[in-house]
Amino acid sequence: MAKNLKKFVNPKFTRTVDLGLLGRLFERHSDALNGLDLGVFRGEAAQDEARSAVQDFFAGPEENYPEGLVADLHRIAEIGNAAGLDIILQQAARLGIRVTPEAKDDEPEVHQDPKHVALRVFLDHPDVFDAASDMMALMARTSLAEFVGRDEGVEAIMDDRAKAEFETAAAAMFEQDLRSNYCRAGWYDDADELVLVIEHGSPITTTDVLQKDQKRVISFRAAEHAVLSYNSTTGLLKIGGIAKARRGDLAELFAHKVLGKPEFFAGDDAQNLYTLDPVQRAGFGFAFNHDFDPGIQRVQITEVQVDRVGADPKTGETRTFYSYVARDGRDNALARLGEMMRGASLGSDWRLNHIVIRVHFATGGKSAKKVTVKLKPPAHAMFKRQQFEGRIMTLLRRNGLLNDRDAAQAAVAAE
Repeated sequence: MAKNLKKFVNPKFTRTVDLGLLGRLFERHSDALNGLDLGVFRGEAAQDEARSAVQDFFAGPEENYPEGLVADLHRIAEIGNAAGLDIILQQAARLGIRVTPEAKDDEPEVHQDPKHVALRVFLDHPDVFDAASDMMALMARTSLAEFVGRDEGVEAIMDDRAKAEFETAAAAMFEQDLRSNYCRAGWYDDADELVLVIEHGSPITTTDVLQKDQKRVISFRAAEHAVLSYNSTTGLLKIGGIAKARRGDLAELFAHKVLGKPEFFAGDDAQNLYTLDPVQRAGFGFAFNHDFDPGIQRVQITEVQVDRVGADPKTGETRTFYSYVARDGRDNALARLGEMMRGASLGSDWRLNHIVIRVHFATGGKSAKKVTVKLKPPAHAMFKRQQFEGRIMTLLRRNGLLNDRDAAQAAVAAE
């Protein structure tokens, strides 16, 4: 079992878990269960005997665990912690469901343990559990691929038919990649964005485990999550948590099934979103302007990579010969790079590959909230997007680091 699952089903948990809840979890997989008599949950055994049987089961051979039970336990373990409890309560409130402490006379605090709450919500309020699991997956994504559509203002089709067709098509895509045909998409509105969290299977993992003095081989398929968000106003689609080779395919599925516009994200400029040209033109003295946002205290450039490029003597094609990377966590890595390359200048022979910035946001407290952003044109801006995404995108736009689609379209029209 994975480390977090071992921790979840440790002896402390099996000694205190509500046996009624645990019995219901096992009942879900009774047809494939080996090594445990479910009668221990039906009053046919004393509490201590039942707990001992459960503990022995989890300590025994893992091939006795049905694949579905392992999947359930993994999902519960991932959200059965303090952070997960907060998300469960938030999603319960959003859905109008009250998650109240169980009315137990014996050790009531035990039943408010995040692991116990996660197990109970998993069984009694699956919609709340799915939403909380989705939100946890969404918060974990920092690297997103972005696609801009052919038009702005195209609204998503949010009826049950469109949702079902998208899930079916996505499941077929995952099945082609030997990830099973399971697919569940959670659909959420987040301000001006439609957010999808897509739960799907992973490739089968086969590993050796040691049981006492014997080696055994077990196989399991864990759940994974892809995330997708779409802004109809700007036509921007963001995708994360899926293999690079499949991002375009998932974007096309969304365009076809949810927008009703096949190839909406297939334009030549669909991923031409970011640029470092203003930095390239200004050279090593470039500095971010953030006067328009009083809440930004400072913008540091903490890392810069520059590539030495030129024509390949054999093919004539432009290639990168070598690169320099400068890092400075206290001051300005771009200025530090200028000191390293004294006498050189950014231009046709020296091209910026990426920059990393650290944005200091005032919080009203003693210390600022720092958000690190890696900008790698033409398609990637990597940072935690939960809290300050809008302000960071405005910072990039006001400093000329976002490609202006309207200007590009006007230039094409003029030609």
